[in-house]
Amino acid sequence: MNSTDLVLHISCTHSPDDDRILYRECLSLKKAYSLIIIGVSGTAKRETLQDILTIGVKDGGYKANIRAIMNEARKFKPAMVHVHDLFILKEALRYAHDLEIPLIYDVHEHFPLLVKCYLPGSWVKKQIHRTTLAFREKHLSRKASHIITVVPQLTSRFSRWNKQVTEIRNYPRRELFENRQTGGGETALKIRDLARNRIVLIYAGDISRHRNLFLFADTVAALNKRGYSCVGVTLGKGEKSDVENWVDCCRNSRGQMLHLGQIPHQDIPSCLQEAHIGWSVLPDISPFNISLPNKIFEYLACGLPFVSSDLYNIRHLFWKNPAALIFQDEKAEGIATLIQSSFPDRELLNDMKKAARETFLNRFTWELEESKLHDIYRSILKDGKG
Repeated sequence: MNSTDLVLHISCTHSPDDDRILYRECLSLKKAYSLIIIGVSGTAKRETLQDILTIGVKDGGYKANIRAIMNEARKFKPAMVHVHDLFILKEALRYAHDLEIPLIYDVHEHFPLLVKCYLPGSWVKKQIHRTTLAFREKHLSRKASHIITVVPQLTSRFSRWNKQVTEIRNYPRRELFENRQTGGGETALKIRDLARNRIVLIYAGDISRHRNLFLFADTVAALNKRGYSCVGVTLGKGEKSDVENWVDCCRNSRGQMLHLGQIPHQDIPSCLQEAHIGWSVLPDISPFNISLPNKIFEYLACGLPFVSSDLYNIRHLFWKNPAALIFQDEKAEGIATLIQSSFPDRELLNDMKKAARETFLNRFTWELEESKLHDIYRSILKDGKG
């Protein structure tokens, strides 16, 4: 397949229906370009989502994934390739060079530090991998026609060796949260039922041992001991062992925690809006300390104030904002004290909904960011530079 306006989005670490790739970037681009997303899924599949062709290769480990994804990519002759992870960047650059087309490198995370954090083994092994990946990323990303980042720290890092760097934040699409949602099915109904008698604290995201979820459970338990009637709810997926451990924790919480699993992207608003407080607590260590989690903006879009660790990017955006409870004490008792004093009852939480929603609408919608993406595409494809 050959097209002058075809753009391939490829990743060997993201699924084709990834929030940023499909629901933000590609939905914004599809009116002007033909788009295909190739990523990794549980089974090999080819389907059309939101009028965009998506191809999922069966996850067989990152080396096998790279081979399978590039085999799919070679069936097409696009005008540009848009790459979403470091592992496949080398092969994608070779592919772009052979076709004499430009390449965009989209940096979702500080990838070398993330690998160091998640990689099992000794500190020495982790540090070697981190250093090797950092060198490889610097060497390869120099050759990209443009680099897209998500936070200021990454923008500063890549700007040292590539002059074409643009920061595009992961804010939610306004249209997804425009009106009060009525979908969500049984999951939204369960949360609504819980909210009749208790304050619902909710987390939507990865179920991972690195995400401070056990601190979430401890905080909910501490609040209930103080007479603050509440329940913690989690939505999301993760590694099998992490999910199993978390489900066991919820079962042993005597009804104070409930894991409701993964939900479709379009059902997020209808589920979140039934809760009262969003939870977004990451450990204040590298690489999480430069994070700007998508979920906090989704909470705001649904009228939820949120509690968060005192991370630089969050503090910079939300300092003294009443919808954000930012804390430095990472112990359950201290966090429980702050939540109880800041959000003592339903009446105050209901009053907070308007302020949270207005914060989102005025400052943090994807529509404020997507023009940057269009500018990049127009500039590169107009110049035709590879």
